[in-house]
Amino acid sequence: MDTEKIEIFSRLDELRTAVFGTVHKILPETFLMKTEKFQHRFGNTYAIRHTNRKEIVLIDAVRPENKEALKGFLEKGYKISAVLLTHGDLLAQAYDSMDQIKKDLDDAPIFIHPLDMHSQEKELKDITAKHQIFKHFDLDVFHFPGHSGGSVVIRSGLNGGMLFTGDSAIGSPYEKDGYSFVRPVIKDHTKDFVLAEAWKDFAADFEHFLPQHGKPQFDIDEDERHTILRKLARDEPTISL
Repeated sequence: MDTEKIEIFSRLDELRTAVFGTVHKILPETFLMKTEKFQHRFGNTYAIRHTNRKEIVLIDAVRPENKEALKGFLEKGYKISAVLLTHGDLLAQAYDSMDQIKKDLDDAPIFIHPLDMHSQEKELKDITAKHQIFKHFDLDVFHFPGHSGGSVVIRSGLNGGMLFTGDSAIGSPYEKDGYSFVRPVIKDHTKDFVLAEAWKDFAADFEHFLPQHGKPQFDIDEDERHTILRKLARDEPTISL
């Protein structure tokens, strides 16, 4: 996990052939754990390590493929400071109940938007409230309804700005060259419009675009950032993936 930052193309080649659930360094203090295809494209879950190298925040990393990696973090002596879920679908895709996962991670708090909370998951915390953990890791949470009522996008200030989009943006397939990001297929036109408007209003800088599904893009310049946002905000719905 402590290897130096590698070149973009080598990094993507590594991710293309990654064993599901294994931990790959993609940026300083930032790691990706690939997951199997769900509906359309291979998935990504993430971990951010604090600069103190003692604490870790997990993003969407509750799927069955993540279980051994999470155990490995704890065995290496890391404290899991928080688990952040970008949308409610992950509750059904998780390897166990949120209560059990919380116990597995030494009582780490699990955060999700209130609109995506399930009544049976008693231990979940509101991801939209002010939390010292978020400040500690330089994280901001943006409400992006559309894919689900409580979908969020998470920005980290590390590495020039990293944007974890959950299912609010889908990347191009790993096996293809080039990059492209679209909104997910949403049959309800009103919900799709609401998500497009959220992308239109989004103005925070980022250099790395990290979706839950599809290929991430690194080292994005200003022109590329504007191109990504314009495509995600366009009026036409995504027909297929």
